[in-house]
Amino acid sequence: MTEQLLLFVCTLTFVLWQAQARAQAQPQTAYDCTAPPNFNNFDINSCCRAPELDMGDVPQKCHKYVSQLKSANAKYPSNTHLCYPDCIYRETGALLNGKIRMERVKQYLEQHIHQRDQEMVAHIVRSFDTCLGSIKGHMIASNIEAYKVLPHGCSPFAGMLYSCVNAETFLNCPARMWKNEQTCNQAKEFATQCNPLPHVPLPSS
Repeated sequence: MTEQLLLFVCTLTFVLWQAQARAQAQPQTAYDCTAPPNFNNFDINSCCRAPELDMGDVPQKCHKYVSQLKSANAKYPSNTHLCYPDCIYRETGALLNGKIRMERVKQYLEQHIHQRDQEMVAHIVRSFDTCLGSIKGHMIASNIEAYKVLPHGCSPFAGMLYSCVNAETFLNCPARMWKNEQTCNQAKEFATQCNPLPHVPLPSS
C-alpha cells in the first residue's frame, strides 16, 4: 500500500501550501490558513499507518503505461503522474467507462488488503463515497457531465478522486493506526480547518 499511496505525501503537502487559496471562504479558526505550520520536512504520510495491500502486477502495468505517455517526465516517479490513478482504477476494475464502480472498489479492497487491516476497508470506502459525492456535486452545479481529457493524456477525475480519498482517509484514520504525536495532530487539525472537501482544486470543465 505504501507504494500505491506515495501520492499521499504530495496530497498533504498540497493541502498545507495551497490552503491559502481557500482561506477567504473559511470561518475564523485557531489557525491562520494563509500561514501553514512549519513541519520541517516531516513525513506526514507516517502519521496514519497504511494498510498492507497486495496489488500484484498492477503498479508495474501502470508504471509502463505512464512511462509511455508524452507527458511523462523521467525526473519524477510514475506514481506522481496525473494519469497514474486513472490507470490504477482501470486495472483494478474500479473505473469503467469513466465511472467509479463502488461495489468493485469494496470487493477489491476486501480481497487484497491483509486480513489484519480489514477494518480499514470501511474507512476507505467511506472516503470514496464522501469524495465522490463532493466531486459529483461540483459537476452538477457546474453543469459538467464529464471532465475533459487533459494534454497529460487522461481526465483529471481519477487523480482528483485518488488525492481526495487519500486525504479524507488520513483525516479519519482509525485511532489504532494513527501516530498520536504533536506534529501529526497539528497537521490533521490544520488540514481539517483550512482545506475542506474535496481537498483538491476542481477544474471548471
